[in-house]
This record gives sequence, C-alpha cells and structure tokens, in this order.
Amino acid sequence: MTDFTKYEDIASLIAKEVLQEIKPEELIRLRAWIEACPENSRLYAHIVNPENFKNRNAALTKINTQREWGKHLYRRNKSRKINLFKRTLTIAASIIIPLLIVGGIVNHQRTFRQHQPQIAQIQEIKPESGKAVLILDDGRTIVLDSVDHLSFVEKDGTLVRKSGGKIDYISNIDNQSQQPVFNTIKVPRGGEYHLVLADGTQVYLNSMSSLKYPVRFTGPAREVEFSGEAFFEVNKDVRRPFIVKTALMRIEVLGTSFNLNAYENSEKIITTLIEGSVKINPGAVNQTSILSPEEQAIFYVKDAKTEIKKVDVNLYTAWKDGNFVFYDSRLEDIMTTLTRWYATDVIYRDNLVKDLRFSGKLNRKSNINEILEIIKSSRKVQVEIINNTIAFSELM
Repeated sequence: MTDFTKYEDIASLIAKEVLQEIKPEELIRLRAWIEACPENSRLYAHIVNPENFKNRNAALTKINTQREWGKHLYRRNKSRKINLFKRTLTIAASIIIPLLIVGGIVNHQRTFRQHQPQIAQIQEIKPESGKAVLILDDGRTIVLDSVDHLSFVEKDGTLVRKSGGKIDYISNIDNQSQQPVFNTIKVPRGGEYHLVLADGTQVYLNSMSSLKYPVRFTGPAREVEFSGEAFFEVNKDVRRPFIVKTALMRIEVLGTSFNLNAYENSEKIITTLIEGSVKINPGAVNQTSILSPEEQAIFYVKDAKTEIKKVDVNLYTAWKDGNFVFYDSRLEDIMTTLTRWYATDVIYRDNLVKDLRFSGKLNRKSNINEILEIIKSSRKVQVEIINNTIAFSELM
C-alpha cells in the first residue's frame, strides 16, 4: 500500500466513524492507527473535534445534501426520507471528508500549530467549460461541443463520426490513396476530449493539449504529434509501432497504456507506464530508455537527463477519471496543474511559498475553493483572490 493510499484509507475510516457506519473490523484498524504514535492520536483528535469539523465541512455538506434531498423531498415517505438523507450524507462524506482529511494529514503532521491565522475571503472559481476544436486537413475548424452529433467523410474516404462526447475514425478499406490526410484536435484551458483513432487507439486529452494525427494510418509506423497531457491506450499492431512525437522526445510503443505529460515550455517531460512497454528517446541526446509497468521516466529538459523510478500510477492518471490527486506536491506544481483547468492566474508574493508541500484529492467538476481551503488549513500560507488571480504569501 502506497503512502497516499494509506492516507486515503484512514480518511475513509474516519468518515465512516463520523457517520456511525464503521464496521467492527474497520474500527479495529482505525484504533490501531490512532494508537500507533502520539502524532496520529493528536491528528485524529483535531480532525474529529466538533468545532473544526463543523467549520471545515458545513458549507460543502449543506450544498450536497440539500441538492440530493430536494430531488426526492416530495416523493418519499418519512422512513424513506431518513434513509435517503443518510445515504446523501454518505455520498457527501465520501467526497468531502476524504478531501479535507487526506489534504490535511501530511501537512498537519509536519506543522501542528495551535493558532488560527487571519484568512482572506475566497471567491468562487469554477472549472471552465472549454470547447475542443477539430481542425480538418483543409484548414476548416469545428467547435466540437457546439454539435451533439457529427458525421462526414474526409477526402481520403475516412468516416469521421462524433457522438457521445468522443470522435471515432473509421477507415475506408476500399480507398487505396496513399496521400496522408491529417486532423488536429486542440483542447483549451478547462477542456478535455476523448477520441478513437483509425487503428482503434484511444486517446484522452487533458486541458491545453494538442494532437495531430493521420485520419488513416499508412506506412510502417503509426505516428502522431503531441503537446500537453494525454492518456494513451494503444491498440496492438506488431507490424506497425505507435510513435508519439513531441518537440523534445520520441516515444515508441506496440500495445500499451501510458500517460504522457509534455507541455510546451515545461521543465520536464513525464512518461508514466501503466501496462505494456515503451521506448523513450529524447531527441536532444543519444540515449534510449525502456519502461516497465508502474515505472515513470522524467526527462529534465535543462540537464537533458532522464530519471526512471517506480510510482503509484493512480496519482498520474486520476485526471482521466475526473479527479485531481496530489501527494506531497509543491504548491507551485499544484497550481500549475490547476490553472490549466480553471480560468485563473497565480502570483507568489514570497518565493518561499512555492516549495511548500501539500496533499489532497479534488473532483475536477468542483470549484477551486475546496483545495484552497486545504492549503489555508495548513496554517503556512496566506491565500487571497484579486480580480480572478490567486495570490499566495507567507503568513506574518
């Protein structure tokens, strides 16, 4: 069990205890963790303190329970209402309590302070509703979110079909044209998109990403050009390797699943392998690395060096399933990720706060205030919003 998974497990146990839904065997595990060291005991007491719990959860719990409760208010008898209310609280707790507890565990263990600082009022910053744009071979553009269904034939005979929030490419086997036809998808801030290439490969594009690809693969290799972040599920074809080309790297695979973080102007390119194998070749240096499952390669652009290490891959693929997950991450790195999704900018009035480390879990459909509350609760940094810009500074 990884450290983050352990924290998430403890968070879930505390949530169940608060809701009086914990099983005897789970209670034994929770008590064992509490009694493992004095710090755990102090942390547990702080989390379940009624005043702390009320202050950190009241607003979120109210919103979620009222929304679910309202759906059924006039359709259930009294006993049904009680059961529904309890289930609703469980749903809210499964999101809110682990978010706040997991977000606070690492920081609280490092800086357990008794004073409560002055906190600036935080306004709401919600996710953008960015629209992915499809650029056709002839330069025409289609805003994909502007149409529910789309179907047309590219000039090489390939059927392009959009339905259910994703694009499929279906090759015309009768068309023998060798002239490649390219499409490009660009995903702006706050957007994401899923497409299935002509060979069956699935690509999940994160915000501020771009993918250029042939609508039909010909020749000895399947090549695409990419920048940003994406999760690739590559359809296996032993005769034709799948090659992802970025500005600084070439990644070759056969049939595999991996996450690639290769934003332009980033200090590093991160390749995380879930299954299969990939061969990485940074274009600037004569070195090749082969990854095994649950390994990650970090290519440092400035030094032109590659570091390979074992990781918990779930931390790097959670975005695809609708979550942000941070574990012992620098504040600057966290905010770089968040500002690609939310319509906001960041300034650091004190450079030292950039290196403060936090952990947390946040649903991508939530507003950014939830994770800002976690950061504020560390009692290490001042947070305020001015004209949609988040400002961080040291506490005086």
